[in-house]
Amino acid sequence: MINSVKKINAVKFPKSSTSGWICFAGLISFIIALDSICKNRVGNDLGAVLSGIAYLLPIVILEWIVLKVYKKPSTGMNFILKKKVNVERVLIKLVGLYTTLGLVALFYWLFPVYHTDYYNSYWVLTKYLLLIIVVGSIPYFFILDRYLVEPEESYWKVGMIITGNWSKINYSGLKNFFLGWLVKAFFLPLMFVGLSGNISYLSVYPFRLFIEQHNNRMIFDYAFTYMYTIDLVVVFVGYIMTLRIFDSHIRTVEPSFIGWFVALQCYQPFWGALSGQYFAYESGFYWWQWLANYPFIFIVWGSMILFLLTIYSWSSVFFGIRFSNLTNRGILTNGPYRLMRHPAYISKNLSWWLVSIPFISQAGFFPALQHCLLLLLVNFIYYLRAKTEERHLSQDPVYVQYATAINERGLFKFFSRYSFLRYNADKYIKKKMTGEKGLTDTGNELI
Repeated sequence: MINSVKKINAVKFPKSSTSGWICFAGLISFIIALDSICKNRVGNDLGAVLSGIAYLLPIVILEWIVLKVYKKPSTGMNFILKKKVNVERVLIKLVGLYTTLGLVALFYWLFPVYHTDYYNSYWVLTKYLLLIIVVGSIPYFFILDRYLVEPEESYWKVGMIITGNWSKINYSGLKNFFLGWLVKAFFLPLMFVGLSGNISYLSVYPFRLFIEQHNNRMIFDYAFTYMYTIDLVVVFVGYIMTLRIFDSHIRTVEPSFIGWFVALQCYQPFWGALSGQYFAYESGFYWWQWLANYPFIFIVWGSMILFLLTIYSWSSVFFGIRFSNLTNRGILTNGPYRLMRHPAYISKNLSWWLVSIPFISQAGFFPALQHCLLLLLVNFIYYLRAKTEERHLSQDPVYVQYATAINERGLFKFFSRYSFLRYNADKYIKKKMTGEKGLTDTGNELI
């Protein structure tokens, strides 16, 4: 019976949670807006906000009109069976939301890293975000209360706790709820500050200037920054647009400590400490220095790096408004995800080998060997990220079907013969069929 399930699921890829052409409509809108922002020197912080709006508006509008995402069962909403709004319940939800925002503020106050000048631009953003959330949540919760299949969701539970009605609630789902908010609180500042900084660079150093000067190094740096800017605008929008009515809410959050640990090591401030003390694989001698006197090879090598970064940013674009680390907000099965399971991780890790050239050292063989081994350790961290993500996403039957199809039809299906690279669908299917903890429904505690 298990084999038959595998055969059925492996026949075709399940439908993706996002539309490729709609995501690219958002990308085109962003590119046009970014060009105008840079030419007019709008300002890096305002430019970051405007570029995010330019990216998300076409996606939100087209998904609402064409795909009618609000009607998807995964939203937990039913627009046919209209119910009378329970005002008391809505007020309790607002108490829950405002309490959650207070906890986020406490998080930022508690840790000194958020008091540094690095995050100044983020605090400007939060003033406007807070106003939008506080005011906009009132009509939003009234709308949701009328159409939610199960209206007593996580915000209501938090509100009930604050109002002292502890005995009347079921606490299931609250861990997932608070972890989802922790994800947003941690990653949103990093992504906005990064996007703001990149826009500042692109505004100060216009691409046409490097073309006129035939400066290959600066052309590469501009293209390199541009690719990461595309990625950053996607993730910035993703962390803001966690809204059920657009089917972009958080279904589940990575439940394991190891999953969180390996993910957080890849971001500041954790990466700054690790990279300097343990994973210092860079020697200070980079590919552009190595190939400075070989223009043709310089162009070829730089093009390979940019090709990998194109795959990386392309992978992000297909998330649309649903990007978020450590969460499941719908399974992607289109674009580069049609070819491999982790296109962003694979392309980014390969690019680091080409950029830092750890295998070439001016100090000799053993330092080069040391740098290669250290970069391999960094690659291993991303391998662990991939494996913990697979374990988490395998709670969703759609991912099991998708990953099984990749085993048989993916670009690197040859490597599926190796057990540590192959997705093991058997154990998740068995757990589902035997009722063991493993493959479960995504539940109704949606953020």
